[in-house]
Amino acid sequence: MKYIIFFILCLGMLTFGIHASDVPLKIVPKQKTAKLLKSVAYATIRSTVMVKYSRFEEKEVSYQTCTDEFPSMPGNFPCNFLDFTGGTISVATESSTNDGEFAEGRDPEDMNPSGKIGIKISKEKSRNLNGNVILLGDGENQISIFYHPKGQISHYLHQNTIVIFVWNKNQENPQLVQLYFVKVDGDFFPEEVKEFSF
Repeated sequence: MKYIIFFILCLGMLTFGIHASDVPLKIVPKQKTAKLLKSVAYATIRSTVMVKYSRFEEKEVSYQTCTDEFPSMPGNFPCNFLDFTGGTISVATESSTNDGEFAEGRDPEDMNPSGKIGIKISKEKSRNLNGNVILLGDGENQISIFYHPKGQISHYLHQNTIVIFVWNKNQENPQLVQLYFVKVDGDFFPEEVKEFSF
């Protein structure tokens, strides 16, 4: 009887599909938090988000939402910002178009329902990390994105959450393997850490 219930449950999951955005994040126990944050160089990450950047170049770019492979991302993070240079092929975005489709007379806005957004690219490199910095939005809804020197996203800040991206760099093209969601206080010290593995 146990096997029949298990089989029906598995069949139901395959039929209806479970998306990563539906899966709850795993809370990292307090006793493991310090070791985990040390492994991702949290002191360096904290130093980057504490700096106020003032010199920017403004651009308008496409906004592409994340695929179902991702959990719910704070601030509706656009996954086309996973790599500053566009060279990392790790996760496909929902908007998959090619130039041929636009040549058929279709409006690009119809092909990318996510639309366009204005961004600010800092003319200064991030402190201690020495990578690029991008700001999306303004005020309370602003997302500050910080990159490694080779272009992959390191982390981003939205309100009181820092999302840290962990890459497997042992391959020719780095692959995103893990996310850490760090709830922080007003001085960016961690209060709670949650994790998500791909």
